[in-house]
Amino acid sequence: MNFKIVVWSFFLLCLTFSPPAAAEEAAESDQPKADSPLLRKSMFGIGLHDTGPISDKKENGVDANWELQFNRPSWNWWRWILSPYTVVGATANFNGATSQLYGALNWEVSLSTKWTDALTFNLTKTMFLSVGIGPAIHNGPLTKNQERCDETDDCGFGTRILPRLFAEVGTYFWKNQGISFFVDHMSGGKAFGGKQNEGVDHVGLRYHFIFNGN
Repeated sequence: MNFKIVVWSFFLLCLTFSPPAAAEEAAESDQPKADSPLLRKSMFGIGLHDTGPISDKKENGVDANWELQFNRPSWNWWRWILSPYTVVGATANFNGATSQLYGALNWEVSLSTKWTDALTFNLTKTMFLSVGIGPAIHNGPLTKNQERCDETDDCGFGTRILPRLFAEVGTYFWKNQGISFFVDHMSGGKAFGGKQNEGVDHVGLRYHFIFNGN
């Protein structure tokens, strides 16, 4: 199936997704707040493909990223894992390189404290740091020519589903909008039984829209 169709279908389905009754009551979120019973915010970004701190730059392009973040459930046990948000997203490359669909647990903290605000003249008052981890499914090659892989490190990803790590730093503005710089990395095929272990990074910018922020 054409991966472009998969990406757009996934995005449209997320927009019409309805929540399970047990998760409708959201916990109080970081600044700014969201009043939606399901969605906290949506993000759209542009990232440089296979560009990042540990990238081997075997692929290239400019990728589009869509993501939906859900409000935290009010389950008591959720606090034991520090009350992360849950997210689903897609990163699409339209030049024939690797695209991915993913889900993740996402922890977000405000960078505003009385010390940081004083040191930065209140610049950190609306800033946040976010990190996430979760599985991603991709359409990249699982294996390539082994001899070439050994000689030039031009390898396949090893397995169809891989762990994906994510981090971003950003700022909110106009009560319900934000912008951030992000970096992500997907790899780890050999750890899950794959014969090869290619990875892919992204660095880029994202726009955030917080539903009913106040």
